Amino acid sequence: MLEMSMMRVIIPAVRSLLLSAVLSNAAPAARVMQVVETVRVDAGTGELRVWMPVPRSSPEQRVELLGVESPIPWRRTREKEFGNELLYFEARRPGPAVLRARYRVTRTEQAPASEAQPPLSRKERELFTTPRGLAVVDAEVRRLAREAVRGSREPLETGRKLYEAVLSRMSYDKTEPGWGEGDSRRACRVGKGNCTDFHSLFLSLAMARGLPARFLMGVPISDSRAQELGRDYHCWAEFYAAPLGWVPVDISQAWKAGKKEPFFGSLDDRRILFTVGRGLLLEPAQRGPRLNYFAYPHVEIDGRPDPGYTLERRVETQGS
Repeated sequence: MLEMSMMRVIIPAVRSLLLSAVLSNAAPAARVMQVVETVRVDAGTGELRVWMPVPRSSPEQRVELLGVESPIPWRRTREKEFGNELLYFEARRPGPAVLRARYRVTRTEQAPASEAQPPLSRKERELFTTPRGLAVVDAEVRRLAREAVRGSREPLETGRKLYEAVLSRMSYDKTEPGWGEGDSRRACRVGKGNCTDFHSLFLSLAMARGLPARFLMGVPISDSRAQELGRDYHCWAEFYAAPLGWVPVDISQAWKAGKKEPFFGSLDDRRILFTVGRGLLLEPAQRGPRLNYFAYPHVEIDGRPDPGYTLERRVETQGS
């Protein structure tokens, strides 16, 4: 493990890219929220299976499960590849059912670590450099990545150049059909989309350069004391730059704000992280195809995905 003194020697050319939060010892303020997620389903006489994502614990997010209300049996499980936690419900002939989970989430701002982090294992590096689902690496992606990072010597500098390449190439625009699927080929071709499309292109470019990167899915939080989110979601990404560890980027927010710096290397606390990864296979294994991403509960009736359920997500800010 590298010490901070070695860190300063290794990346002197890109120290200006680190935000002041990296060097600050001040503890960030915490946003405390209660999250209530309600799923209403009607499987009739069929077999019902439901997977609800549990908000993910991380250095900047502490999660407490306060309770689950359900007329059918449930248990807590974990998806194997990315480690996402789930609440799993299963019953035969349940009829109409209301499933409700309550959490307390304490969220702080996120910045790169101010001390050296352990390197990724071989398994982790392989997981986060292997294209999955619609985040592909093809000849066009390789060409764009190669042009974007020309002259880069360190992972942090490479990540910064890829961040700027996506920011300059993409527009936040949901008027063109096909947006929101996280299809990096479409992003290359059209140059328009939402947060999913921005960060799928970033993932593909990073993987093309052998830079570990991961896709994070969550929900946006406003400054209101209470808000109904429904099926609103927001995603962002992280890349791994030794010895800093995982470095966050939110490129679509940077585009909307018209500012680069606040969204490279640090993130605000106006979000709740739910899941990590693309091409997910839930546990116990769903019978339908792998999920492109896991933004909402996944429901199957008689082994077939059923998008017809209703979802209510309510967030109440308790303090900050």
